Amino acid sequence: MEGVPHTFRVTWRNSRDQRDRESEPVNITVCTGPSPPGKLNISSVHATSVCLSWDRPTDMEGVPHTFRVTWRNSRDQRESITTDENSTVLSHLRPVTEYSISVCTVLQNTSRESEPVNITVCTGPSPPGKLNISSVHATSVRLSWDRPTDMEGVPHTFRVTWRNSRDQRKSITTDENSSVLSHLRPVTEYTISVCTVLQNTSRESETVHITVCTGPSPPGKLNISSVHATSVRLSWDRPTDMEGVPHTFRVTWWNSRDQRKSITTDKNPKVLSHLRPGTEYSISVCTVLQNTGLESEPVNISFCTSE
Repeated sequence: MEGVPHTFRVTWRNSRDQRDRESEPVNITVCTGPSPPGKLNISSVHATSVCLSWDRPTDMEGVPHTFRVTWRNSRDQRESITTDENSTVLSHLRPVTEYSISVCTVLQNTSRESEPVNITVCTGPSPPGKLNISSVHATSVRLSWDRPTDMEGVPHTFRVTWRNSRDQRKSITTDENSSVLSHLRPVTEYTISVCTVLQNTSRESETVHITVCTGPSPPGKLNISSVHATSVRLSWDRPTDMEGVPHTFRVTWWNSRDQRKSITTDKNPKVLSHLRPGTEYSISVCTVLQNTGLESEPVNISFCTSE
């Protein structure tokens, strides 16, 4: 990069004697420009940022220099930074937008720039907003999410993926920002992820995650086997998909005066006593997990005691 002496002589031929003539030497010193950076590398691309690096020029050791990074999109929106490092993160970019990036070496003492090295990159789609669980049942979950606000006018869908601890995985694609995940296993933890997918390229955004545990299965059909003036014999089918899961049953009954009682029992059937004669009662039974107290949806039946 230092000044390099050069000597110039001008030679010409005399038309009369056809002899070459040479001028006195003239000396001048010129300084060559800085070497450009090496190849540009994109290590990660997100909706609003890009991680960029490049190789330092090997023949610039001992020469104070920096790098100027410039990027612009198709709207000719241009930004530039200067850095001592050979990597940087370009942030505050627009999703699903093509950017042209150039990097040049800049001499610190003169600000003289090298030729630029260029690369083109397209940012990805924005991820969905926060995931919300509005209802959880034994075999289904209702899920919703906020649409990305900066994706208007860009055709896209959402991919919803869920898996349990057994790594049983399923996935759906939807245009909506809500979905009901069904055919789940009771009392099972699921990890749910949602990402935005561009319709024209199938390119996916980063995923947004949430974890949920399905509830216990409700009991089967309730049966009244005998009705007396002050008691009733009640039975129900145990849920078939709760084997190996410690649980009990909560039995609740009430009459038209809203006089309510409740018991928790392992026994099936169960006799409910101390009822009022000639009174209509509603009974509900739900499954209760022993370790968490989480209840299933209730199963109901009504009857009237005898006079």
